[in-house]
Amino acid sequence: MSDNNGWRTSPLYTIAESAHLAHVSPITVRRWLYGFQTKKRDYLPILGEQEKKPLVSFLEFVEILVASKFRKNHVHLNRIRNAHDFAQQEWGMKYPFASMKLEPLGGHILHRFDEEQPGTSLATLDSKLQQWTLPHFVVETLHNFVYEPDLVSRWYPISRGVPIVVDPQVNAGLPTFENRRVTIQTIYKRWKADYDISVIATDLKLKRREVEEALRHASEVLV
Repeated sequence: MSDNNGWRTSPLYTIAESAHLAHVSPITVRRWLYGFQTKKRDYLPILGEQEKKPLVSFLEFVEILVASKFRKNHVHLNRIRNAHDFAQQEWGMKYPFASMKLEPLGGHILHRFDEEQPGTSLATLDSKLQQWTLPHFVVETLHNFVYEPDLVSRWYPISRGVPIVVDPQVNAGLPTFENRRVTIQTIYKRWKADYDISVIATDLKLKRREVEEALRHASEVLV
């Protein structure tokens, strides 16, 4: 990684925070990043060799998130790991699941991977477009990423139509109300402390509907 990616590769989230945002368990994140052992065998990390550390970077989190969507599509961990390795080699980059190339080229790359290493398919043939695409759950997530210029720089955890954003350059990467620099956590804590929505809106210089929007989605994005 070049130096100008430091804000994306610096330690940012605890294991628990990244797990909550990705809607998986903390133990799952640890296993995906660092591998694990059972009595029968050792399991390698699925996102490349990682140094064990208390915090993960924004790009590491993005790859955890994308991996979770492949798992939601019932893709085995070994397949995800091998596909990640394959994409790393093809594109010559450390974070292929966080790359802008994944959406337009990922279906083609992973179809080649499926042909070379047969197993549960990671790519889907779009009958209308007659081309290989990524699984629906993965594509849905990729549509909510913003790239700068070729790696993910921001993520809209609900959808691009809901102004809640995760930006590693704003509020330490916590889910924030877009263009307001107010975290969803701040709004939620005041509401839980029995502040009236109108008072919260006035204090934080938000519109009432913005506070209501934040509270509507708080359970999905709080860390």
